[in-house]
Amino acid sequence: MAAGGCFQSRQGTRAMALVATAVILASCCQAFLSASPQLRSRTSTGNLAGSTGPSARPSHLQPSQVSMAAGEEIEISIGVSGLWLQLALALLPTLVIELIVESEKSRPRTREYVLNSEDQISIQIPFQIGNWEAARQNPDRVWKTLAGLLDSSLLRRLQGSLFVLNAVSAFVLFYTVLLVPQGYPLISLQTLPFTLSSFALGLLLAYRANQATLRYIKARDIWGDMLNICRDLTQMSSQWARYEDFVDFARWVPAFPASLMYALRNPEAHDLAQELREAAGPDLSKTGAGAGLSEEEIQLIVNRPKGMLAHHYVTHILRTKIKLMDLPLEQRALMENNITRLINDCGACENIFATPIPVAYSKHTTTFLYLWLFFLPWALEGSLGVGVVFAQQLLSFFLLGIEDIGVQIEQPFDVLPLKKICFKIANEGQIVRSSFAPLEEAARLSRIAGHKQAERMPA
Repeated sequence: MAAGGCFQSRQGTRAMALVATAVILASCCQAFLSASPQLRSRTSTGNLAGSTGPSARPSHLQPSQVSMAAGEEIEISIGVSGLWLQLALALLPTLVIELIVESEKSRPRTREYVLNSEDQISIQIPFQIGNWEAARQNPDRVWKTLAGLLDSSLLRRLQGSLFVLNAVSAFVLFYTVLLVPQGYPLISLQTLPFTLSSFALGLLLAYRANQATLRYIKARDIWGDMLNICRDLTQMSSQWARYEDFVDFARWVPAFPASLMYALRNPEAHDLAQELREAAGPDLSKTGAGAGLSEEEIQLIVNRPKGMLAHHYVTHILRTKIKLMDLPLEQRALMENNITRLINDCGACENIFATPIPVAYSKHTTTFLYLWLFFLPWALEGSLGVGVVFAQQLLSFFLLGIEDIGVQIEQPFDVLPLKKICFKIANEGQIVRSSFAPLEEAARLSRIAGHKQAERMPA
């Protein structure tokens, strides 16, 4: 309840700040109109709205002059009302975005978010059958996508940028409507430079988004390969090694992806020791073959030699255990090859993690985009009027959204569901270890049934 009260208080404070800003801006505009030379020459009192009381009129004015002055005062009042209306329209995008964002913040969180992202970058949900059916269902998917804007964290991430750009377009609008008639120079840009540069801007954004997507896809493929390798290692050891060696080796296999996930994410997001405990499988209460690493083994990984990464330490232990199995050369070579593949995947992940898209390219794209949107209202105001505010906000949302999505997925290990992949490896490993005898018995019975079926077949 206290948290809810704090949220409502913060929401009310921000709403009041926006309203106060609107009032201050309108008051400044009204004061400016009151002080303008043209209006001072039209009114005898110097006030914007004027006064219609007898005491406010000079005694030497004729009735016709009084009537003319009153008409001018009414015209000025109508102008101020129109100013208020335009001000409200100019700030409408900011007010609407503020209401949507605050409403989205109040909803319960049902997804997992990247650490230190203020619940603004969500981790990808592994799709199931229901997710795919909903994703291709027409026309519901369209309406759900549009309605999802109200729950999207993207709008919250772009709120600051959209507010600044809204302020710029509002300033351009009021400069043209308010200051230019007072004698200030008209500032207007041609649309041709924006038309020509939009092609280059589109290429920059598309290339950056494509490169970020390729990094995301490559990281996903690498972790998919590690999932298959871990399955293969567990099954190989179960068939080729002694039972005790198989159980001992299979308990260490899920420790590799858990250790690698720890290295590829913010250390504050995961506790290495706890991740290694959970690598035992979903049922942490199991004992015997179904149990995971012991506390002593977990501490060996945590207190590994200085300078050695946890996942490198695990691969070293796995190689050592393969050597101690005394397997035939061919079988050992196959298992060693899988360890080599794990090390290759590990190096590929470290390469993606340590090498972003060239920083100069990213900075240049961001600078180009923001300056392009910053100066755009000066070219559109003459043809759109107050509509320049909405046109710029719409373009800004889509273009900044493309750029921001590229930023989110450029480091793919934060947004990929690595925890789910580690859980799947641990779950399957625990099932094979704890169900080894039933699995062997099922294979034996299947072999007997196959022989009987073969004997019934005519020669």
